[in-house]
Amino acid sequence: TLAAASLVFSGTVKRFPRIKWVLGHLGGAIPYLVERLDRGFHAFKECRANIDRPPSEYLREFYYDSVNFDGRALQLAIDFAGADHILAGSDYPHQIGSLRKMLDSIAALNISDSDRAAILGENTARLLVRD
Repeated sequence: TLAAASLVFSGTVKRFPRIKWVLGHLGGAIPYLVERLDRGFHAFKECRANIDRPPSEYLREFYYDSVNFDGRALQLAIDFAGADHILAGSDYPHQIGSLRKMLDSIAALNISDSDRAAILGENTARLLVRD
């Protein structure tokens, strides 16, 4: 969360617009806290020193892996960034990673079949194509 906020507020994301940023673990608390980051941007001139758009606009361009198997957290990330910016992630072979939990949590989402297919692999395939 801090690293992503720092990348945005420092102007790094703005200076390197062709980089496709990918955050693990659904971006930490980014989907949950982005409204506060935007409020800081509007309230404090220091937060606008290196960027000219609210942080949420930059952060919506990031990709987020699905390594948080709570359906509410996954839905929050989808609502924030869009299903086209969520990548299937299992944290495997980490001890608490689980391919089964990843598949089950994505299957349980109330999303279209096309959004589910995008999350399960199409987004990653598109992301890895070289420009």
